[in-house]
Amino acid sequence: MKQKNHKEKNSGTAAVAANSVAGDGGSRKLVITLIIISAVIAVIAAAVFIGEETNLFWKLRDRFDRKSVELVTVSPKTEKKELEELLERGNTVYDESLMLINSSNRIADGFSPDVSEYNDSGVIMNNAIKDAYRTRADHVKEMYGNRRYVMSAYRTAEEQEEAVKTEGDKAAKPGESEHQAGLALDVYISQYAGGGFIDSDVGKYVNSHCDRYGFIIRYPYWGSKVTGFAYEPWHIRYVGYPHAGIIMSNMITLEEYIEMLEPGVFYSFGDYIISRQKNDDLRVPSEYESLVISPDNTGYLILTALVNTADK
Repeated sequence: MKQKNHKEKNSGTAAVAANSVAGDGGSRKLVITLIIISAVIAVIAAAVFIGEETNLFWKLRDRFDRKSVELVTVSPKTEKKELEELLERGNTVYDESLMLINSSNRIADGFSPDVSEYNDSGVIMNNAIKDAYRTRADHVKEMYGNRRYVMSAYRTAEEQEEAVKTEGDKAAKPGESEHQAGLALDVYISQYAGGGFIDSDVGKYVNSHCDRYGFIIRYPYWGSKVTGFAYEPWHIRYVGYPHAGIIMSNMITLEEYIEMLEPGVFYSFGDYIISRQKNDDLRVPSEYESLVISPDNTGYLILTALVNTADK
């Protein structure tokens, strides 16, 4: 009997110990669960209080999704040509897609932008934009079933002055706005305009993938110190390909991109060769499939040549 009682006591002690261990494990799980819930609540609260520009989740996702790309300097076979001679070629286009327009690089007096009406819509935009805008608008409608509208495109100096009166410092002064070149579009969809555009599926897609169509977010949240303007998710700007992809992937501004292109140097990116040169000393690749030449409004021309891989 004593031996039996001894065994019962040991069994009881083991049961108590097991319950104690189980209790400690349950407590740890409870603590971990509470920590996770608290962290989630903190992130949500931060997103709520982040302000009217955008939400924290979108910023973080955008930052992690983007992978920087690199321009490689190359030494292609080139030939010196006059601008007029190049423009006589059927595979060469001169447009205004890479004009840098800001308070330091104002529109020249007498500048007449290459603009016209888009599809009988009453919207005036730069002719360099039209094909790219049409393609992206069609894709957005196909994917989301929503039409994207243009709230503002080309503006005269007088219209820009009115915008300043209405929006104050949020609008660029006349002569400093790329709207006056017809290169910028303020877009929206029904019920989502201005800062609220980013809250829509279309707005998120535009902010994440506009570079696929040659557009950039001209005033991104990461570049306000450079551009002088707060984040504008609705304000897209055409710069063409591959420039848009380089700018957006590296999370830089148009100002930083143009400054990055050292005059006279040739850069390779994919099937493109890019070079920033003086008008009176143009050198182009000896062979190319197509060439786009655009003034950058800083005294240089930017040449974008599509070449065969074997030619680079």
